[in-house]
Amino acid sequence: MSCNLSLLDLVQTRAHHLPNGRFTNPWFRQDAPALRKIIRWKLSHLVFREQPRLPVLDPRPVLAKDLSPLVVFLGHNTVFLRLNQRNLLFDPIFSHIGGLVKRHTPPPINPEELPPISYVLISHAHRDHLDLKTLKKIPGSFKIIAPLGLRHYLPKNFLSAKRLVELDWLESFEEEGLRFVALPLQHWSKRNLTDTNISLWAGFLVTEGELKLFLGGDTGYFFGFKEMGQLFGPVDLAFVPAGAFLPRWLMAPFHLSPKEAVKAAQDLEAKQAVPIHWGAYKLGDEALDDPPKLFKLAARKADLKPLILYPGEGATLKNGLFRPP
Repeated sequence: MSCNLSLLDLVQTRAHHLPNGRFTNPWFRQDAPALRKIIRWKLSHLVFREQPRLPVLDPRPVLAKDLSPLVVFLGHNTVFLRLNQRNLLFDPIFSHIGGLVKRHTPPPINPEELPPISYVLISHAHRDHLDLKTLKKIPGSFKIIAPLGLRHYLPKNFLSAKRLVELDWLESFEEEGLRFVALPLQHWSKRNLTDTNISLWAGFLVTEGELKLFLGGDTGYFFGFKEMGQLFGPVDLAFVPAGAFLPRWLMAPFHLSPKEAVKAAQDLEAKQAVPIHWGAYKLGDEALDDPPKLFKLAARKADLKPLILYPGEGATLKNGLFRPP
């Protein structure tokens, strides 16, 4: 959906801040999926069967001990990164969602087995992105970098300035040779009955020297990707969510399809792109292993370099591109 104002104008005028202290997508006046649509979707499963196919996966992650930049996909939206001799985690979740939604594939590694983590990036408060049980198991005195309002959900021991950095859209934080910028996305936030959008949602641009990585939380496709590419591109590697995209009549406003994920990566001027938000939980009507297959096909047609990583697989930077070992 287009908008008369630029993304930069909307952010600078704080159009995403509502008078009641909550947040919105100022270019798209839909604050959350309509309950009637969710009920219609669930009832449709009584007539139409979901795609049950699950990938057969039990890999171990490639956590190389050298100091070169490293990325590892750990399933769903969880990504491990090693940048500037620091270990980072994005949207870490390793078990069932909220104890209710089953994880269909085992995590490639247990959180306790990870090397000490310096930074944990959280895109938004949904339970498949902010998992409090996982946070308690992650080794290291890590700092959480998150959008505004996430403090509503964190334990007290994470609320000090040493442990938590909350960013508004396009705000940045720099430390230890790394720069983090919170980027606008088209989504929403909720964990409980009455807390819709009391916290913000965001993706992140992570920069180490000349290296730029995009980490995308949940989002629908919107004009902002093009403008962010103009502001921050080119991006060396973009992690773009491409799962939980069916049915489109329900998911399209807030979840990218694989084809849209490719377009978003192109808008960001990404040299390479990795599809994420798949491979662990059955959150859409597509099969668990459809997103990477469809993303790869769309990327090849669009002349985008896809980097397809299955849970547990990683890549290191070699000659300007991320490549599996």
